[in-house]
Amino acid sequence: MVINTITLLEKLAITIDSDDGEHLGSGTLLRIRNDFYVLTAAHCLFDNETLELDSSVLKINNKEYGQINLVKQVLVNPSVDAIFLKVSPEQVFKGFPDILFTDDYLFPSLYFCFRGKPKTPSGNSYTVYNCSVNGRGDNGLINLSIPSPFYTDFKGETGAGVLDGFSGSGLIIENHQQLYFCAMVHSVSEDNFCGVDCIAISDIEKVCPVEMDIVEDLPDTSETVQFDVDKLRREITKEIIKSAEDSDNVAVKNLKRKMDLFSPDWDQEELENFISDMLTWDVLYKEKVKGNSNFEKLINESKVVLSAGNKKYIVNSSAEGNKYFHEIRKEFREIVKSFLEKHDAWSRYINTVSNGEIAKYLANCNLDFKE
Repeated sequence: MVINTITLLEKLAITIDSDDGEHLGSGTLLRIRNDFYVLTAAHCLFDNETLELDSSVLKINNKEYGQINLVKQVLVNPSVDAIFLKVSPEQVFKGFPDILFTDDYLFPSLYFCFRGKPKTPSGNSYTVYNCSVNGRGDNGLINLSIPSPFYTDFKGETGAGVLDGFSGSGLIIENHQQLYFCAMVHSVSEDNFCGVDCIAISDIEKVCPVEMDIVEDLPDTSETVQFDVDKLRREITKEIIKSAEDSDNVAVKNLKRKMDLFSPDWDQEELENFISDMLTWDVLYKEKVKGNSNFEKLINESKVVLSAGNKKYIVNSSAEGNKYFHEIRKEFREIVKSFLEKHDAWSRYINTVSNGEIAKYLANCNLDFKE
């Protein structure tokens, strides 16, 4: 069961003000090895000329726990735009949730949320949710795409300025069974990209005063990749298949030509099954695989194994060609199975992957079964 991340985030999110009431930015209350820290972006506290800062000039508040008391300390502007502020060990945080750290944020179908307070006078703290990772920029920051409504506040103010003040907010995986922190909001994107840029936990770790346990391979991801293949195949209607067939699609033309070679008596249903295999696998790939380097690698390695040695079959008849094709399909299914069966989240898609790839392979390869 996916936890209620939105509610728990209210216990983590903090706001930072100066002693004269100016809102400086947002941040996250974290427990690391039994000590509590406030994590925020360093640029929220330091300007270009400030190298040191006394923690006593900061006012930190949390919706659940009220004012957060810091250990009196002199803060030094760090090399990475992230800073940890140690919380007084005398302060008690009853019911504080267990939080884990991960750098595995590219798993398909993950959604993210963060909570902060804007600098606009019209707004209070709120949570931005249903966000998705859109890759990593040349500057090393994670590009987080956010739903466009969050670029408009409740008084109708629009634009990137609405999120000014969210720097330092913690980025939390929204749809997982456990609470995972994976990055920190750095800044609102300066280009036309609708979102924010975030610092990955692997960079934040460099300035953490204590060792952080970072999960490299996100566990328990079965729920995030659930995909009803049978339902999808039903949704790929005959109209869609016919459209692919009638659109002078090169793959479909090749498919027909190859079917003429190895199965001269093929019927419309067989062609539709092949096209459906390709379309089903294309949707699964786009929604669940693309962007996940671990599973893309597994599938690509499966195809390499199939193609190893540039196998060539010489046949005397279309019936023999048909026989070889089915042997290849069976062999490839076993190859895919060997790569995916150890992964609970992906073992259910062995047939979809192997059938879809074989259909595409048949349609796009430049080898023919020749009599």
